[in-house]
Amino acid sequence: MARARNILVADDDPESLQRARAVLEAEGFRVTTARDGDEALSKLRVAPPDLVLLDIIMPHRNGYQVCRALRADPALRGLPVLFVSLKSQPSDRFWAKRVGADGFVAKPYDPADLVREVVALLQGAGTRAS
Repeated sequence: MARARNILVADDDPESLQRARAVLEAEGFRVTTARDGDEALSKLRVAPPDLVLLDIIMPHRNGYQVCRALRADPALRGLPVLFVSLKSQPSDRFWAKRVGADGFVAKPYDPADLVREVVALLQGAGTRAS
C-alpha cells in the first residue's frame, strides 16, 4: 500500500473494536474507533477518514442512522461505508444498502475477507459519485 489510509470503526463491543483494529493495523491502515453512533458522527465531522466501518446495533444512534446522516451531509456523503455486523439476515443487508452502505461483512469474519472488502472500497472511492 502506497500510504496509510484512515479508517473509523464504530462498534459498541470492545472485543470487536480490538479485533478490527488489529486486523486493519496489521495491513498498514490507521484506525480510529468509536463506541456509539453519536461518537462516530462527532469524529467523522472533526476528521473525516477514508472509510467507515459500522456495526448495526450501537447506543445513541445505530449504524443505519449514522449511515443515513453521512449520506445527508454534503461534506461526508462520498465516504465509503462498510457494515460489519452480527445482524446479517437478508433484511439487515437490505436496510444497510437502502441507507447507502457500500458493502456488508458478517461477523464473525475471516480477516482476509474484511481486508479484501476494505481495499476494494478504498480503490473504488475515487470513482464514487458524491
